[in-house]
Amino acid sequence: MDRGLAQLLQAVDKRPTLATYMQTSREVPLFQAQLHTARLALLATFTVDSLVPYLHVEAARQGFAADIYVAPFNAISQEFLDPGSGCRRHRPDIVFVAQLLSDICPPLANDYLRLESAEIDRYIEETITGLVATLREFRQSSPAAIVLHNFALPAYPLFGIYEVMAPQSQTGALRQLNARLAAAVQAVPAVYVLDFDRLCATLGYQHCFDTKMWYLGRAPLSAPTLPLLARTQAAFIQALLGSPRKCLVLDLDNTLWGGVLGEEGVAGIKVGPAFPGSAFRDFQQVVLQLHRQGVILAINSKNNPADVEEVFRTHPDMVLRPEHFASLQINWRAKPDNMVQLAAEINIGLDSLVFFDDSPAERDLMRQALPQVLTLEVPADPLQYANILLASQAFDKLSLTEEDRQRGATYRDQRARRQWAQSATSLQDFYERLQMVVNIQRVGEFAVPRVVDLLHKTNQFNLTTRRYTAAELAEILADPRCGVFYLQVTDRFGDNGIVGVAIARHGAAVVELDTFLLSCRVLGRTVETAFLSFLLEWARAAGSTAVEGTFIPTAKNTPAADFYARHGFTPIPSTGAGSRWRLQLADVAFQWPSYIQQTDEERKPK
Repeated sequence: MDRGLAQLLQAVDKRPTLATYMQTSREVPLFQAQLHTARLALLATFTVDSLVPYLHVEAARQGFAADIYVAPFNAISQEFLDPGSGCRRHRPDIVFVAQLLSDICPPLANDYLRLESAEIDRYIEETITGLVATLREFRQSSPAAIVLHNFALPAYPLFGIYEVMAPQSQTGALRQLNARLAAAVQAVPAVYVLDFDRLCATLGYQHCFDTKMWYLGRAPLSAPTLPLLARTQAAFIQALLGSPRKCLVLDLDNTLWGGVLGEEGVAGIKVGPAFPGSAFRDFQQVVLQLHRQGVILAINSKNNPADVEEVFRTHPDMVLRPEHFASLQINWRAKPDNMVQLAAEINIGLDSLVFFDDSPAERDLMRQALPQVLTLEVPADPLQYANILLASQAFDKLSLTEEDRQRGATYRDQRARRQWAQSATSLQDFYERLQMVVNIQRVGEFAVPRVVDLLHKTNQFNLTTRRYTAAELAEILADPRCGVFYLQVTDRFGDNGIVGVAIARHGAAVVELDTFLLSCRVLGRTVETAFLSFLLEWARAAGSTAVEGTFIPTAKNTPAADFYARHGFTPIPSTGAGSRWRLQLADVAFQWPSYIQQTDEERKPK
């Protein structure tokens, strides 16, 4: 992030008033060249204009310049269904939809006590069915992601203290409505739910709405609600349009444990059941939960490696262990230098890293040397460590796949591969002893979340870097001319999961290679040659005589720059972005690598 923009945002954090947000939102466009554009639409059954400056600022914090369309209040159906609506003309990347229950189903909100059980169920079903029908209609003409707010519980329970025990409470009905909403939207591609109810619970239901502003201008959201809602919406923007942060890099002394190991020794550091050690142990538990959700962990610490190894080996209260970390940079070098080495070792970009260090001096140095790294502002009080890490939303995603759950084991295996590779006598020897097996299959429903994940975050080996949304991918999958395939790789150390995606479209005689990408974890193993060999056979089976594709260079995909030339494609004239390449199927000069086996059995990928 640009240092000037970072300082501007820090000023907002010091004085988060409406006036500060409005002033900052006017200055954000000065940094537009450093930001990605996000076209947003705000649709609501109430007035949301006051949210706009907050969203401009919070989107900038995530690296986006927000271009926002605000629809007239209570015109959601018209905006979705009218081909000439402002929302349609704006062509948004993301549409945020906020509705008050009293606007879309008044009986559930205002006349609940007169309803019989069957009527409650009917109103819930009608509300969900009508909403889904509208979304499906909009989806026919727009690939925009849609983020629906769910419904907040009432500030004052209808039955008072009896509410939680009442067999047919309004609270129960609203929870049922929210659960039905979350389940129903899964049937419509690229529709997500923003948990507005949890947001209100975080602030306190009685503090989320401003009664006076509701009566004066149908603007019910209170001053404390607006920045929190904007931050939550900005997290969706980052998750949908941005490059996700993948790796949490941790200091050790006074971060994972209390005290300085070199001064106090293993017995003197603070981590365990009693305070203050309990605060550090609980922080480790939070880090471990992130790890189990797919966050890569690494260490960047100025310490004696042997002393740290002794802590991990002998201290009974350490929650985190060496096998949880993909890279251990423990030495006396400058931490920015370690960070560069760490990124190279894991084979991810610096902009995928999040740095957590208790030292203000080290944080400032990291921000100056490597602004691409997200350096969190860590408080002096370790009791706040977990809150700061989780509140950053740095690792928020919109899916959790088996691939994510297995990522820790995958990177542990990757470390073993690196160490084992040093014993290989030649590259060919390395390939043969690695015992690679690939599984290539058409993308089915179960693989879509992982495929969308790869489409959005793969940068290094990605020929075109086309970021298809879930809705756009659904349209491609429905096209009979298209083949959409995933590649899964296993070897002697374990399953790498889905690591490749290809989208090809056949015409009368030529197959167009629209997308071809590989995760960085399998680069340098000639897996791309095997994947391409499969696609050429698919093209032959479709009756084609040639394959064409485009390489669109970016700041990060240099590793893929020679892919076409290396496999015998020849350049052809291009009128669009990037270079165009063609391979005549009669002139293919390479073969499937002999040391890579292909399984014929379709297996559910991790």
